[in-house]
Parts: sequence; structure tokens; C-alpha cells
Amino acid sequence: MMTGSCEAIGAGPPLARPGLVKMLGRGALRRCPWCGDRGAYFEGWYTKNDACRNCGLTWRRGDVGFELGAVTVTTILTFGVIVLGVGAGLILTAPDFAVREIIMGLVAVAVVLPILIYPCSYTIWQAFDLAMRPAQPADWKTASHP
Repeated sequence: MMTGSCEAIGAGPPLARPGLVKMLGRGALRRCPWCGDRGAYFEGWYTKNDACRNCGLTWRRGDVGFELGAVTVTTILTFGVIVLGVGAGLILTAPDFAVREIIMGLVAVAVVLPILIYPCSYTIWQAFDLAMRPAQPADWKTASHP
């Protein structure tokens, strides 16, 4: 039984879906959550392919609002880092809080972090999406389904 890998595009879907933790780990590393292929959906840092180069799983999967989920992941991760940064900044500078320095540092984080995690947000969201909506045969790009 296959456990989440395909030999090449057009091989069809594997029989078993990987677990959520495995898919999230792969997504955090910018890999295909299903097969684990490196750079699966991306040719460069920002250039997306329609499907994984290895297993052929399409990233959109018929959902026109997929990007909203990826933006949500980016927002949650960025706000999480900002909240932790505020807490750490207040703890480290107590009792004389360095408010200006904390704010300047966190503004830089708020601008730079979403740019850096852009591709990872897509693959992390793909993992969540696969956990919520199991993949269907039509979700794979094959020679018979361009």
C-alpha cells in the first residue's frame, strides 16, 4: 500500500492520506503536504505551479477562495510573532519599557515576515485544507485531466 508518495505526474492519487502532523511539517518546509516533494508548488520563491511537480496534486482543488486560507495562515503566524515580541520586549525592558524600540522592531517584523513566509503559508494551508476536505480524484493533474 502506498503511503503518500507518487512516482511521477499522472501516476494518480496515492491510496492513503498522510497524517495531519506529517502534512503540516511538510507544509512548514515548503513541500507538498501530500508527497513531501521539495518546492512542489513553487518554481522560485514566489512563482507558483498549478500542481505539485511530483504527485500532480493541484493547490487550488476547485476552491476559488484558497488564497484566503493562505492569507489567514500568514496573518496568524505574523500576529503570533508580534504578540510574542511585545511580551518579550516588555519583560526584557521592565521596569523602564523601551516602547519606541519595541514598536520599531515589531513594525519591521510585520512588514518582512509575511514576505518571507509567503510560500510556506500556501503549503501549510494546503495541509489544513487536505485534512478538512479529503482529496478527490479530480484534484490530481494527470495526462488525461490537464
